[in-house]
Amino acid sequence: MTVALPHDAEAGAVAPTPRLLYIGEFPPSNHHGGAILLKRLLDQHPANSLTIIASQLGMKASPTTDLLKCRYIVFPVLRGSANFWVAKLKLIANCLILVSIALRAVLVIKRRRVEALVSIIQGRYYLAAALAGWVTRTPHIAVVHDNFISGNFQTSTFIAKVLRRWTKKTLESAAHIYAVSPEMQRLVLDECGMHSEVQMPSTTVPTSQPDGHMQLNSGAGPVILFAGTVGYTVKDCLDLLVDLIVSGQLKEYQMPKASLHLCTPLTDEEMLTFGWNCPGIVNRGWVPQSELPRILSSADILFLPYSFSQIAQKAVETAFPSKIADYLAAGRPILVFGPKYSSLVRYAREQSFAEIVDEFSPTALAHTIQRITFSPVDRDRLAARAREVLFTNHDMVRQRRQFYGTLEQVISK
Repeated sequence: MTVALPHDAEAGAVAPTPRLLYIGEFPPSNHHGGAILLKRLLDQHPANSLTIIASQLGMKASPTTDLLKCRYIVFPVLRGSANFWVAKLKLIANCLILVSIALRAVLVIKRRRVEALVSIIQGRYYLAAALAGWVTRTPHIAVVHDNFISGNFQTSTFIAKVLRRWTKKTLESAAHIYAVSPEMQRLVLDECGMHSEVQMPSTTVPTSQPDGHMQLNSGAGPVILFAGTVGYTVKDCLDLLVDLIVSGQLKEYQMPKASLHLCTPLTDEEMLTFGWNCPGIVNRGWVPQSELPRILSSADILFLPYSFSQIAQKAVETAFPSKIADYLAAGRPILVFGPKYSSLVRYAREQSFAEIVDEFSPTALAHTIQRITFSPVDRDRLAARAREVLFTNHDMVRQRRQFYGTLEQVISK
């Protein structure tokens, strides 16, 4: 059966709508990495042809307004414990939960005549997807969004080795693999000998031409905005920017009223714990996808960081920020702050859509903020280039059409 998807219909394309089963800790939504990518790819999928198996934690973290309208099946997932024996018991319980998910998935596949499975190589639920796909001989589409060698496995060395081996088996048995960046694509090839297709974050290309004009009011400083979750891959960068603003160092650069706006799910208690409850730091809360373009376009500078910390090195070398497509679509100057070895800095330098600071230096960061703020030529150049990169590499309509074409191919085999 085929239907014309709303966005694709404008381009005259007819996209197949196979019966799909998605399995992952986080459901497709505007939250958490690969889940954002899948939300946008599946956004037009008919509700009666899609079933989602997700975790209670993932459902709780995902804004209900951004969830897909379809059938959901929710399972628990137990967090680790500092106590050795409690941690072992929880590990056993989580293994039993994975078996239960796989069994439930097999039932769903049989009863709803599912034609393909989709999962994100993240957390643990993808192992259940691979098992269910193997038992039922249903093609499995795997999306590799985070470093599956070191980023996910915060556990004992033995368990990490076992999970690494199982992950390799999962990818080797997948009907098709998507990688979020060229660096991730190389990692999949090096570790598993498997070829994958790069599927970068995407969004709708705006119909109007954005510009880089500053929105400063008289006497105000630039509004620097960060949108996303605050984890170990960005926190050190945000700490440095907060200190730069709160300490008043930007006064030396003619920006005494510069401010940082955070569109994050941080609570007041977390802001207090981080030391970010200070003048000049504004937490605007989590923003639904429907409002995000307006919020991003109201900022003067969009801050796109990737951690310099050694702990995060493996993650930032291969993973890729999901918010990049929304940043590019906003038409505002983008400031990339990260190490030279990160996939983000390499991409930004290759595509020339952002100002880049690749050293963990408050002075270098302040100089770059100053240059963006007081250089109309640079701002206009960045805005124009961002639109070109968005259309070429991050167009959701094109990616969705290609995604459904791939689904049709793997199912027909």
